[in-house]
Amino acid sequence: MRAAITLHLSELRAVSGAMITPMKREDIRAFAGRDWAAIADAKAAFWAERKRSMTPEEALATAGILRLHALQMKPGWPDAEERAADMALHIKVSEALRAVPTNRCH
Repeated sequence: MRAAITLHLSELRAVSGAMITPMKREDIRAFAGRDWAAIADAKAAFWAERKRSMTPEEALATAGILRLHALQMKPGWPDAEERAADMALHIKVSEALRAVPTNRCH
């Protein structure tokens, strides 16, 4: 059985620093009833175009921001197992790239 945690809005505001107001039932229903597939498609299209048009500097800056966010969400990230899996993937990609002939004629 889960223990119930009850916080008053003033406590939540103090912890988060955010303006928290009671949610209306119809707002929750509207949020839950969104066309999530269309939202996912729009996000995918946005990021596909964004990635195509990014400069290397913008790509590195974006990666840095995402890395900082990940560290805020999971301070121990990446752990040893995740690092090992990442290294294994880098090795696999490197081997695949080395296997591509470099003197291809058009």
